[in-house]
Amino acid sequence: MQDMTMIWNAILTMAVGGFLWWIRTTSASITKIREDNLENREHIALTYATKQDVKDDLQQIMARFDRLEDKIDDYMRMDK
Repeated sequence: MQDMTMIWNAILTMAVGGFLWWIRTTSASITKIREDNLENREHIALTYATKQDVKDDLQQIMARFDRLEDKIDDYMRMDK
């Protein structure tokens, strides 16, 4: 009977030890993922274009297109 108790204790010890090892590695992985996520957030914040920046750039592009259209119109009028 005592041998059976020792075997059972050994099995439970191995099972609990394995479970605790799995929890530890999972926790370490989660911590690593969180750190990577924070690093990515910082990187995105550096390269993020605000709405105002995009709006200003779009206005500059549209102004250049307007100038090109005016030049084309002037050229077309000269040919007539």
